Amino acid sequence: MERTGSTIEIKSLTPSDCNKVSDIIRNHLVVLSVRCFGWCIVENKQLSIQWIDHTNNTQPQTTLPPVTFIKSTPKTAGIQQALQTTLVRLGYLTIDTHIHYQYLPTSHHGYQLGIFAACPPAENTSQLIRLSLTQIDTYLTQRRLSTELFKAKKEFQQQLQSKDKKIAQLDAMVEALKSQHSELGTQMQFQVTHDPATRMLNRAGFELALQRILRSTTVKSGKVYLSVIFLHFTNGERAQARIGYQSFDLLLSEFENMIHLNTPHVSHVARISTTEIALAAIVPSLDDMFLPNLCQSLSSVAREGFNIDQQEIHLHTYMGVANSYHTSNATDLINNAYQASVACKESGNLVNVFSYADQVEQKEFNQLENYLLQAVRNDDLILHFQPKVSLDTGQWTGAEVLLRWRHPVLGDVSNEALIHMAEKNGLIIEVGYFVLRSAIDRASEWIQIAPEFHLSVNVSAKQICALHFADKVTDLLTQHELPPGNLELELTESCLVDNFEVARSNIEKLKAQGVMFALDDFGTGYASFNYLKQLPFDALKIDKEFLSNVLYSKQDKAILRSIITIAKKLNKQVVVEGVESEAQHEFIRLERCDIGQGYFYAKPMPRDVFERQLIKQYPVPRNFIIR
Repeated sequence: MERTGSTIEIKSLTPSDCNKVSDIIRNHLVVLSVRCFGWCIVENKQLSIQWIDHTNNTQPQTTLPPVTFIKSTPKTAGIQQALQTTLVRLGYLTIDTHIHYQYLPTSHHGYQLGIFAACPPAENTSQLIRLSLTQIDTYLTQRRLSTELFKAKKEFQQQLQSKDKKIAQLDAMVEALKSQHSELGTQMQFQVTHDPATRMLNRAGFELALQRILRSTTVKSGKVYLSVIFLHFTNGERAQARIGYQSFDLLLSEFENMIHLNTPHVSHVARISTTEIALAAIVPSLDDMFLPNLCQSLSSVAREGFNIDQQEIHLHTYMGVANSYHTSNATDLINNAYQASVACKESGNLVNVFSYADQVEQKEFNQLENYLLQAVRNDDLILHFQPKVSLDTGQWTGAEVLLRWRHPVLGDVSNEALIHMAEKNGLIIEVGYFVLRSAIDRASEWIQIAPEFHLSVNVSAKQICALHFADKVTDLLTQHELPPGNLELELTESCLVDNFEVARSNIEKLKAQGVMFALDDFGTGYASFNYLKQLPFDALKIDKEFLSNVLYSKQDKAILRSIITIAKKLNKQVVVEGVESEAQHEFIRLERCDIGQGYFYAKPMPRDVFERQLIKQYPVPRNFIIR
């Protein structure tokens, strides 16, 4: 027995493969003088003859039942013995016939394919068997490679199809991402240029719209000009507090719709702040009445009323107007319209059109604002004190704190001018805090001389309506160790209009600690008595206008007496401002007023002068030194 050196990997043979193997063997061995020849498979110590050809048979046999050979016999010898036994039993040869056997090792699959031939020993027999095995090896290798190639090609096509599918999916994802990116870009651009609550333009979007209009040929030609209308609602904050922020947003959206329906020449509407609207309108250059009529229409739309949450809301407006023949800059147009609206509010007019005079005045005001800002930051503001005199004893019981500013260029600036300027430029909170801090610091020193002495400080609307105003005052009192009863805060009724609930909360918190409150300029407004009833005021200050003509006017005298009578019945202290003569002093004393204040007693004076006069009225404790 011989063995080939091939190491091919034999797969399960198909009927076609078996026929091919048989044909190869027949073609090589048919020339030999053999009794029989064929091929077999050996697996698990069993011999299975797959095909046998005998010279005496016209039809070869295939796939005979397997025969078990002896396990203890060497592998090749055992196979030879099993072949010989099987072939003898089948009658193909005699017991003494020599068997030639060679095989292809296929240990990877647990079986081997072998060729056998029953004939006398001869060299060419082994060669022919070896050639047959080589050809079978080649065939099976090609067959295996062809199968593997086909499988690989199929897998490649599947992978290619899968990749094509993935590429298509990736392309779809890329397109979806592009679409999302474009949509997100649009959304982001919208958010940058629009108010999220009402979807109206915001200031940035409004400026872009104005720039496009200003670049248009119609505006450049001079046939039309662009007008920007800055619209304030006098009752906007109250309406917002009444119906809530979301409902007020709905109201503004409805207002915008009404504008577009009733005023077609308005091209854009923008929400500049919570309660402020700006509009852009194209105005014919030769129509002088167009703009006044447009403003009248806008005012009418606001007054018509809006039904929000089953509440009827009417808006009251005042407007500032700026036109493009003053400037072709969008930002300047908006600012000019805003300044015109501020001037409109101060003058009491419903509409104010920006002019060159306003521009000059605004520049001067801006310069003044810068001076004031520097003064606040550098503590250059100073306090003056005007005594409040007891009409019974003539003694100073307190003083009102007044603000002064001595500027090297502007000279002395009065308390009224300072407060007005601070309110316009938004510095009123800082200025008011400076006055409070400085006044409380002074009072903490003076109560060591006069324990009952109190300082009166004017408080602005923005201060009393600030959410944490009461906490800040409490902190200052604690820091400077001033008893709350030595501080009096003076409020005008206009302070209470903007946000009454917040103002009342601050007043009640401070009142609970002992801080005193006075209603200033009493009698000049329509709601004074109402506020006196709702809020815990300790005193009311009668406006000096009532006193100026009291000696000559029976009507003024009657009004003043009525106010004093009501105040006394309400157990309120009565303070009269603007006392300038002895006759006025005598009148209010005889009318049983409590406190007088005015030039008749003393003018407002700097701290050092005031302290010298105060010391004269009160005994100074031993070793007392005023800082």
